[in-house]
Amino acid sequence: MGRTMSALALGAVTLAAALVDTAPAYAATEQLRLDFDATPTGQVEPGPWTAGCFADVATPGDSGCIAVNGGGSISRATRPNGTGSSPALAFPATGSAIVQVPHAAALNPGSGDFTVSALAKVTSAQVTTGANLVQKGVFNDPTQWKLQLDAGVPGCRIKGTLADGTTAEVRLTSPTSIADQGWTFVQCKRRGNVLTLLVDNQPVDTNDKAGMNISSTANVNIGAKGTGLTNNDQFRGQLDNVLFSLG
Repeated sequence: MGRTMSALALGAVTLAAALVDTAPAYAATEQLRLDFDATPTGQVEPGPWTAGCFADVATPGDSGCIAVNGGGSISRATRPNGTGSSPALAFPATGSAIVQVPHAAALNPGSGDFTVSALAKVTSAQVTTGANLVQKGVFNDPTQWKLQLDAGVPGCRIKGTLADGTTAEVRLTSPTSIADQGWTFVQCKRRGNVLTLLVDNQPVDTNDKAGMNISSTANVNIGAKGTGLTNNDQFRGQLDNVLFSLG
């Protein structure tokens, strides 16, 4: 599976821009992009869905598939785009549900530059202590990259191996919650040794000690760390345009 298409340039996605679709542009490094526009395979609109797969726009033929537990499901949501609405996903109020993308080597940044981003919307009633948007690996794994919305607050974490073989991690956190703020663009990117967290395209936290190797055979999980019902960090809001790119 070659992952050779492009990076989504969402541009300055302020709250106003999130209401007008941002016409993604493509470069040569996108490895995963799920826009959730199509109905999951074998399912009917508007859900709820407990199975089915979404095509990976970046790599046709690849997909992210729904997995649930404890009565959880995923269903159709929409977001304004200025000319109407764009399809999005709503994660469950109870139970657990994820969209899972199988491991591929190109979903590992190694020691190189990478970007992970998503559009998210959450209300105060949907805020939970732990809420993972998209991740490869879990906290205790040797390596991980993760974009999260714990307590409604955007954040990201990377963990990896330094040149001397020791393990290091970097965590970034926004100073404010996005609960009840509508659709918000959240992005984490590494350039060289610098990791930056952006909210609506504005840098809100940064760290210059992010030079580490991040590689694993873990799947990419969207919406939670997995399908467990305990300590699962289940996201309970709405989500769209999940992107991972290299370079």
